[in-house]
Amino acid sequence: MNTRKITLLGPEGTNLTLLTIFLMLNFVSWLTLFTLSDGLTFDTQNTVFRQMTFSIIAIIIFFGITYVSLEQINKYSYIFFYIVSMLLILLFATDPKEGVRRWFDLGLVDFQPSEYIKIALVLFISKSFTEKYNKIYVGTISFLAIGLVFFQPDLGTTTLLIAITLCMFFVSDIKTRHLLTLALIGGVGFFGLLEIGLINNYQLNRITSFFDSVDFAQSQSRLAISTGGLTGQFFEVDKVNLIFIPVQSTDFIFSAYAYQFGFLGVVFLSALWAFFFYRVGRIILSTQSDFEKFLLAGFSASLIFQIFINISTVIGIIPVTGMPFPLLSLGGSSIVATAVIFGIINRIFIENNVVI
Repeated sequence: MNTRKITLLGPEGTNLTLLTIFLMLNFVSWLTLFTLSDGLTFDTQNTVFRQMTFSIIAIIIFFGITYVSLEQINKYSYIFFYIVSMLLILLFATDPKEGVRRWFDLGLVDFQPSEYIKIALVLFISKSFTEKYNKIYVGTISFLAIGLVFFQPDLGTTTLLIAITLCMFFVSDIKTRHLLTLALIGGVGFFGLLEIGLINNYQLNRITSFFDSVDFAQSQSRLAISTGGLTGQFFEVDKVNLIFIPVQSTDFIFSAYAYQFGFLGVVFLSALWAFFFYRVGRIILSTQSDFEKFLLAGFSASLIFQIFINISTVIGIIPVTGMPFPLLSLGGSSIVATAVIFGIINRIFIENNVVI
């Protein structure tokens, strides 16, 4: 374990660039939600106040994770994976909300375990690959965990988890034919479940309605994005919130951001994420630790696919999935889970002595 002095900004060596990007992304979320609300009031029903509260918790967790060495993270990876998997199993004993079982009702907030299986799966695969476990075993356990999310049902997160798994297998030393075999088995399995009726009508309707008709939310979303223009409508007070979009603070928040801050705002947000992935990519190429490489590859794949799926949904390329935009969408589970990812990545930067 590497011991580090405690400083004002966390452990000695905390990467200032990573911390700055993390804080700026949280601030962008506050500002976007502020434009969708009647202002900031200090009550739990106010979206800006809720998001700021989630962000403060996330910042505390970010720094808390950076105090945990990679040796400890490696040691407890399996335990974390099995705990989250058990929570996913316990979800099936809860009462469904709108036909799905995805959340534990904790009163003021809902806890969504599927946000944390994104982390747990990366940890599990990274540790298994580092210890040279049989890839068939690793793939089987991974897809069993993914199945727990699929039957909630949550097709969007299922797609994301499959993409993460395939990416991590791809960056390992697996042979191409084995990777293609995994993909083929997954495809056959999907149609097999479809044939025997184990795929929920809720999931099927999401897919079929996308091809049969124009989704109202996606149509409104495209209109909002195109209306944003070059600089957005943020300073045009009389135009704010004139375009109605369902669930605009969560699933469709990117369209709200593009409407308020325009093309230049989208370029700024994209540049923040691009610079983040560039810095992570440099560590992947330079680190000598296989565990670190797998972690960084898995977490990068998770964030990239979340952003890709969310934007694809918002502009109508794919059916509505309910996938949040990391650190932009309203939601405590999503923000805290992303903070854990940033915290682990920051710890990797610390142990590689990358300070800026």
